[in-house]
Amino acid sequence: MLRYAALLLCLLATPAMAGGPLTFEPDHTSVTFQYPHFGLSHPSGKIMGASGTLALDENDLTKSAVDITLDMATLTTALPPFDQMLKGDDYFDVVKFPKASFKSTKVEPTGPTTANMTGDLTIHGVTQAVVLAVVFNKKAFNPALFKTGYGFSATGHISRRAFGMSKFEPIVGDDIDLFIEAEAYP
Repeated sequence: MLRYAALLLCLLATPAMAGGPLTFEPDHTSVTFQYPHFGLSHPSGKIMGASGTLALDENDLTKSAVDITLDMATLTTALPPFDQMLKGDDYFDVVKFPKASFKSTKVEPTGPTTANMTGDLTIHGVTQAVVLAVVFNKKAFNPALFKTGYGFSATGHISRRAFGMSKFEPIVGDDIDLFIEAEAYP
C-alpha cells in the first residue's frame, strides 16, 4: 500500500510530457454559444461530442495545431422545441451537416499563457476563418484517468449570417459569442 501511495505521489509531482498528439476529452470539451434575443438578453446553448487532436509544442507554440470536430446532434439550449428548430433545415440542418469542425492555421502567442489561434471553422457546410483568444489554464495529473491533462479556455465571435443561418434576423442577432472549454490528454 505504501508503494502505491509513493508511486501516486511521484506521478502527481512529475506529470508526463505530451509525447505526441493529445486527444480532446469529449465529456469536458464544449462550445457554449450566446446570441442576442430582441436586444433584451443573451440566451445560450451548448455543443459537446468533441473528437480530435491537439499537437502541442510546449517549446514553440507557433508549431502547435488543433483539428477538432463537434457532434451537432448534442446541441442543447434546454428548450427541446427550440433545439429541434435549431437542428432543422432553417439553421444547422444536422441531418445534412452532422458535424462542425475547426482546423487551426496559425498560432500567435500573446503572453505567457495566452495566444490567438486562427483557423477554419466549418458549420452548416460553410467554412470561414475565425480567430480564437486562447488561455492555457493548467497542466495537471488527473487521478481519475491516470494521465496528465492540459486545460484550455477560448473565446471568439462569429456571424451566423456568414454561415448561412440568418432566419429571424434582427429578432435574433447576427453576432454570436463563443465560449470554449477543452481538456486534452495523451
